Amino acid sequence: MEIEDQSTPGDQALAGALTGLVEYSIMYPIDLMKTRMQTLKPTSTANYRSVFGGLLKIKLEEGLPRLFRGMPLPLVASVPAHAVYYSSYEMSKRFLSGTEFGTQNPIAQAAGGVVAITNHNIVMNPADVIKQRMQVYGSPYRSSMHCLKSVLRLEGVSALYRSLPTQMAIDAPYGALHFVLYEACQNILNPTRAFDAVSHIACGAFAGGCAAAATTPLDVCRTLLNTQEGAALVGVKESKIKGLQHAMVTIYKMHGLWGFTRGMKARVMHHVPSTAICWCVYEFFKHYFSDQNIKNRDK
Repeated sequence: MEIEDQSTPGDQALAGALTGLVEYSIMYPIDLMKTRMQTLKPTSTANYRSVFGGLLKIKLEEGLPRLFRGMPLPLVASVPAHAVYYSSYEMSKRFLSGTEFGTQNPIAQAAGGVVAITNHNIVMNPADVIKQRMQVYGSPYRSSMHCLKSVLRLEGVSALYRSLPTQMAIDAPYGALHFVLYEACQNILNPTRAFDAVSHIACGAFAGGCAAAATTPLDVCRTLLNTQEGAALVGVKESKIKGLQHAMVTIYKMHGLWGFTRGMKARVMHHVPSTAICWCVYEFFKHYFSDQNIKNRDK
């Protein structure tokens, strides 16, 4: 028998916002490492063989603060992005399934995941562009605001959304797969849907890791579109990477099919703990708010 959920959309949005702050604060260095490892034409100085080896190399050669370069803007943007992410998933899943939880309806879960990730990306995409340009080795920008002003002056507002179609192409299957796998795991490990940190962590890690690995090729394309990597542009004699197809051709020309797996290990290593943390934190706050609502109702 499932536990009654008395959390409101506002509670879910607040729980999601808190989740975004926790996740970005903890996982940002791994995200930076993923961006560095997806670079198509790295210099000898920025050629990383492993995630933790790369993190240590950056710390020793560039200083510890470099691991958090570009963090402030996406940290702030993660608050509304995660708020709408979780609240829209809960609402979509319930609406499409016609039940309180929708735990036995994978179609509703998949559709809810697509809606959630779409809303998240509309909010988060501009911050991701600035974040990744700050993360690449040798980034010429002094700060996130300097980067934002430079992008707007030289490339226009459209540059902040150039990768959005690719982002949607990545995250529609990612969101669908992630939420379906998470709910399926919860049906096995936590069928009552009570707060259980172990099951939330295990299910979140499994779902996030599988979805991240499956969508890595498109994520490599997104990184190229966001960063407009100078060395790659010179290598293919282009002035700008203009869209998903152009990015795919560029990656294939430079590295063949293996180019689409660049940064997969870092991406999976980022998403496994990241989604585990997110689901545990989100479920904790959602259940806390639900319990508070029940207590207030019973007074």
